[in-house]
Amino acid sequence: MVIRSKSKLLCNTHSSFNVVLVEPEIPPNTGNIARLCASTSTKLHLVHPLGFKIDDKKLKRAGLDYWHLLDIEEHRSWNEFYLKYQENNFWFLSTRGEKNLWQADFSPGDFLVFGSETKGLSEEILNIKNYNDYMISIPMNGQSRSINLSTAVGIVLYEALRQVTIEKKLYEITPI
Repeated sequence: MVIRSKSKLLCNTHSSFNVVLVEPEIPPNTGNIARLCASTSTKLHLVHPLGFKIDDKKLKRAGLDYWHLLDIEEHRSWNEFYLKYQENNFWFLSTRGEKNLWQADFSPGDFLVFGSETKGLSEEILNIKNYNDYMISIPMNGQSRSINLSTAVGIVLYEALRQVTIEKKLYEITPI
C-alpha cells in the first residue's frame, strides 16, 4: 500500500534545515534519511569516511526514486565540513546531551548533526567550545542504549519542522 500525504509542506523562507550525518555506516539508514530529506526540502550532508559507497544498491533502494529531489553535499572530513559551515547554528544529537529535544529552539537553516550508528559523535565534535547548550538528546525510557539513526533523524527533523511551522509560522501546510 502506498500512503500519500494530503498536505503539502511549503517553506516561506530561503533556508531549509540541514541534516548532517558524520561517518554513517549502514546504507539503508542513509537511504531512508535521504528519502526523508527529499520529502521535506532538507539538505543532506554526508561527512566521510562513509561505511559504504554512495552508489550502493541498498542505499539507492532505501531512497527509491527520490534521489533526483535530494540536495546532497559530501565532505571529505569533519574538519572540512566544519570549516565551511562553522558560522551556522548547529544542534548536536547525542545520548550525552543534557538538554532534551523539546528544549531546543530550532530555526530554518539550522544544522542537525548526527554521528555514526555504532560510535555516535566523536569526542572531538562533542568538545567543540561553546556548544554544550546545543547538544541535545531524544528522551527514552532508559532501558535501551539508543534508537535507530534514521528514526532519530525523523524525530528531530519533524520536531524542528513543527516548531517553525506551527510556532513560528515560517513554513505552512496546504492541502494538495
